[in-house]
Amino acid sequence: MKLQMIAASLVLACASAQAADTTMNAALTGGWIPDFNLDSGGKASATLWQASVSGSKQLDASQRLGVAISFGQQSWSFDQAQAWGGSEPWGTLGRASFSLPYSYASQDGWLYSLAPGIEYAAEQGADQGDALSYGASAFVAHYFAPNKMIGLGVAVWQRLEDVQAFPFLVVNWQLGEQWRIANPFAVSPVGPAGLELVWAPDQRFELGLGGTWRSYEYRLAKDNSVAAGGVLKDSSVPVFVRAGYAFNPSLRLDAYAGVGLGGEFVIQNSNGDDQVTEQHSAMPIMGLSLSGRF
Repeated sequence: MKLQMIAASLVLACASAQAADTTMNAALTGGWIPDFNLDSGGKASATLWQASVSGSKQLDASQRLGVAISFGQQSWSFDQAQAWGGSEPWGTLGRASFSLPYSYASQDGWLYSLAPGIEYAAEQGADQGDALSYGASAFVAHYFAPNKMIGLGVAVWQRLEDVQAFPFLVVNWQLGEQWRIANPFAVSPVGPAGLELVWAPDQRFELGLGGTWRSYEYRLAKDNSVAAGGVLKDSSVPVFVRAGYAFNPSLRLDAYAGVGLGGEFVIQNSNGDDQVTEQHSAMPIMGLSLSGRF
C-alpha cells in the first residue's frame, strides 16, 4: 500500500495543530534485513535506505497545503532460493513518491485531509512507464483536546495491476504524562503508518512498541529471469520496538528492531497471473533513522 502518502497526510495533520506558518521535515533511514529462511528452501537478505522531504504552509486560519517527496532503494541477496529454481528472482528495487497533502481544520475540532499522489516502484531495468501507480488517501479526525485526536481514513490506489482500497486509523492520543498512542509518522525500516505505544519519561528520550501491515508492489525488470516485466508483491506484518533520542527540538535519532511476520512474496507474470508464491519465516528488521524539523 501507499503508506508514504498516508504518512505525508498525517505529518501535515500534526503541523495543522501547531502555530508555525511554515514547516519543513526531512528524514534519512538506513536498514538491514539479515538472513531469513524461505519456506521452499534457501535464504534471503537485504539492505535498504530511504529518504523523505516534506513541507507545508498555512494558507489561512483553517487550511494548510503541503508537498512531500520520498525515495528509497532495497538491495536483495538470495542463497539457493529453491522456489525460483535457485536463481536470483530480483535484485535492486527502487521506489519514489510525490504527494500534495491538504488539510482543513474547523473551529469545532474537526480535521479533514486529502493527499493525492503518484509513485514509481520497480526493479532496476524495468520499463519505467509500467512502474507508475497513483491514487489518494483521505481521513477525517476530531480533536477532543489539543493532545487527544482520533479519526478514520482510507487510501485508494490504482496499483500496478489492480485497484485497492486500504482503511487506516488516525491516532495521536496522550494517555498520561509519559504515555501516548499514535501513528509513527517518520520514515523507518518498517514503514510509516500503523500504531505505536510510546513511553516518554522526559523531553529527549522515548521508547516505542508498535506494528503495521506492509504491502508493496514492484515492476520487475524486462530481463528478469523469473517473470520478465512482471510484478513482485511483498507483504508482511512488521512488529517493532523503537528507541528515540532528541538532540534538540529539531533533530532526533531513532533506532529500530523488529520482525516481519506472516511474510509472503508473490511474483506475477506480465499478464497479471500469479506465477510463484513463496512464504518465509519471521524476517528480522533493524535500522537507524535521523529526522529533523525546520
